[in-house]
Amino acid sequence: MGYRVLHIGVDDTDSKGGMCTTYVGAVARDRLLSLGLEEADYPSLVRLNPNCPFKTRGNAAVALHMRCPATLVDEAFKAVVEVVEELYERGYGDTQPGVAMRLGGSTPEELRGFAYRAVTELVELDEALNLAERHNIRIHRINGGRGVIGALAAVSYELGEHTFEAIAYRTRDNWGTVRRVDRQSVFEMDRITRGRTFDNVDYEAGEVRVTPHTPCPVLAGVRALTAEDALRGLGMIRFLEPVERVVVYRTNQATDKHLTARRIEELKPYVNAVVEGVVSSRPSTIKGGHVFFKLSDGTGEVVCAAYEPTKTLKKIAKQLIPGDRVKAMGGVKPKPEGLTLNLEKLEILELAELTVEKPPVCESCNRTMKSRGRGRGYECWGCGSVKGDAERRIVKLERGVRPGIYEAAASARRHLSKPLELCIRGVKRGGGEGSACYD
Repeated sequence: MGYRVLHIGVDDTDSKGGMCTTYVGAVARDRLLSLGLEEADYPSLVRLNPNCPFKTRGNAAVALHMRCPATLVDEAFKAVVEVVEELYERGYGDTQPGVAMRLGGSTPEELRGFAYRAVTELVELDEALNLAERHNIRIHRINGGRGVIGALAAVSYELGEHTFEAIAYRTRDNWGTVRRVDRQSVFEMDRITRGRTFDNVDYEAGEVRVTPHTPCPVLAGVRALTAEDALRGLGMIRFLEPVERVVVYRTNQATDKHLTARRIEELKPYVNAVVEGVVSSRPSTIKGGHVFFKLSDGTGEVVCAAYEPTKTLKKIAKQLIPGDRVKAMGGVKPKPEGLTLNLEKLEILELAELTVEKPPVCESCNRTMKSRGRGRGYECWGCGSVKGDAERRIVKLERGVRPGIYEAAASARRHLSKPLELCIRGVKRGGGEGSACYD
């Protein structure tokens, strides 16, 4: 009996009120295994454009990679569709599930390009439908089916650089209730596995990060460099409620693959960008502690925003001055005042000199002279000698920041953003060694 490798993608099954596409993928995986299919690889969790205005939460699509008897291909697709129909959140116009199935083999370049753009910018449903037709990809749409975009991207995205996440799911009776997890066990797990797992805890906020705060089926998830480390970390957490199932996903999380270098004139709404330029305005702080400054690169000017939850990143942005050369990294959003780049990381390349004018020093008395009034120069109060305004001293001040890379606090970090602790050593970052975490 011949076998085929199937790549089956699912997206947009959740809503603000509940469900999780990774849970739908986990149930579909078990359904396929019960039919006699075998896993050809870990299931994929592909984080799509984090700036997409249609996203529910983390904008995740999933793909299952299965070895399937040739006689069961149709039944396998039908089984996944049935799971989606059973579990997706009904009653929400913005929940538009989509399923896509691609037969194994190398991924066409056209599909790889589409998947890459689905992570870095906005793509349209019509393009996804046309690609599916041209490449004989079977699709299923529900309630408009915008999720076909993510489903097609998930089965076409090539996970070169990747991480893993082991996710434990709750029993249905506990959905929507407070998660019962031993908080201290998470901190202990992080202490033991640090460097192999990441984003377990936000130490700035004292917040556990492995448990979501939404009414979805996820109990906890541990992100790691290997599947073994992810499972080990998850196994060290003490759960105080039943676990329904556990799945390990291979992911593009913590890879910075959503960021691409762009000039300011090339920016458009909802893209993700790395922009290098010169700070062209003094930072301003508004109510709530959010910090804004303007950045220019010779092709245009864009507002950069460091919001209060980014913590250290906001404090660094506040200390910039015009003339500083930086790389600003994050997502571009349309605002009433124009496009705004919401900062995820900030690399200070070169600091401008900060100076102030001070009164001259009396050469006879070695005292700082006092102003005689606007435009009237300075006078020594000791001996009475006088100097003109032109003899003011220019004094260089120490800056409160250093060149290097700075990032948002863990609790404000995008799923796709690579934590500095995972970066390849060699390039200075804020306060020590590290590396640039973007292409």
